Amino acid sequence: MKKLILWSLLGAAVSLQAATVGEVTADTTRMNPRVLTRRFLLQPGDEFSPKIYEKAKDDLHKWRVFKKLDFSTTWRGEKVDIHISGEDGTYVFPIGFITGGSKSAGGVSISAGNLFRQGESTFLFGGGGKDGWIASVGMRTSQQAISLQYTQLDLDPRFYQDGWFNVPSVFSTADDKEKHSNKLIREIKGRQHKASFMYTYRLCRTVSVLIRPEYNEISYENHQLDSGRHHQLSVGFVWQDDIRQGLNMGALSGYGLTDKKQSLQNLPRMRIGYTGKTLYSFGDKWSGSEYTISKLAVENTWFLELKNRHLLMLQISLADAFKGSFSDQITSTDLLSAQGRYDRQLRGERGAGISTSFAFYMLRNDVGLLSVTPFYELAYVRDNVRYRPHSGAGATVAYKLWRFPLPFGINFTQNLQDGSHQIGFVVGGTF
Repeated sequence: MKKLILWSLLGAAVSLQAATVGEVTADTTRMNPRVLTRRFLLQPGDEFSPKIYEKAKDDLHKWRVFKKLDFSTTWRGEKVDIHISGEDGTYVFPIGFITGGSKSAGGVSISAGNLFRQGESTFLFGGGGKDGWIASVGMRTSQQAISLQYTQLDLDPRFYQDGWFNVPSVFSTADDKEKHSNKLIREIKGRQHKASFMYTYRLCRTVSVLIRPEYNEISYENHQLDSGRHHQLSVGFVWQDDIRQGLNMGALSGYGLTDKKQSLQNLPRMRIGYTGKTLYSFGDKWSGSEYTISKLAVENTWFLELKNRHLLMLQISLADAFKGSFSDQITSTDLLSAQGRYDRQLRGERGAGISTSFAFYMLRNDVGLLSVTPFYELAYVRDNVRYRPHSGAGATVAYKLWRFPLPFGINFTQNLQDGSHQIGFVVGGTF
């Protein structure tokens, strides 16, 4: 009798392990149901397990196009039929912003979702300030993404003592020359015209590939430094798993919040997520460049999400400009995590960086999330002589409404090398 029970249990276990997906069906409000079933990670004939099923459901939640999303399963022997019911709609939202300081800047964006009933998201953005302007447009579907961007920027590179260099940006609101005028060695006027097209294709749930051709024209006064064409091509891989949702403008009308209740609950156990990116950029006469360009950048980030949703982050970055003129070299901010904000950076032929932060949620409720995130980041960049350090520490206090996905708050950053610090208002960014 005991042997019979044992063999029955073993048979049940083998049967459970051998379970496969039968039919996958769906009903939707607006989009074609086949779009939904094609996006679903489990397809007829695939192996079925509770773990894989949960990841497949999470992936649909992260699509951020549904107001309601329900799943049901029906067992037919060793096959599992899956039915998905999704309530989807469409949205269009314009958002404007303006910043102040010694330099003012502003812009406007228009975000739209599911206009073509494919679960796609589209965006249009334009903005600028004293240093230049930028415009971009793009679309993302379940498997692919395309974007086009054009930037016109007054570079005005400034060279300081101990190898420091200014940080050009369209949306600079502080003037580094005013703060560090006693250490300024040299300033050169310049301008950059840059246009890029990026195409991304999702190979599977965790891996995507990208390609980005780039037109880049730089001109400095009296043809100094590396004036001329820097056209190049970038190819890369992106892989990630168990990463929290990104920005979701559909939340303004209630879309994309299907896992809000689940996100407010504690996890049954700690969860480890990761994201990584490898990007190789190259250019020469074949790309129309007047300079030989060869750069490799690798970035890996690990997340430890505690049961109460607090998030520990560790990031490691490596970069090497095997060949590249002044404007194509590695910068220290390329190797940091973007948690901090700095007046100046270091520049060189190669470097490495490490960053860590801990997002502590002081408040989690149906309205939003309040967090404080202390951070530390360190990069070493090699110039022609030696490796130079650039490190910073600080914290961001931010609040994020579920119905408005851009977190806003205050950031404080202390540059641990030159003693300078920045305090600024934050809208958007990592969260």
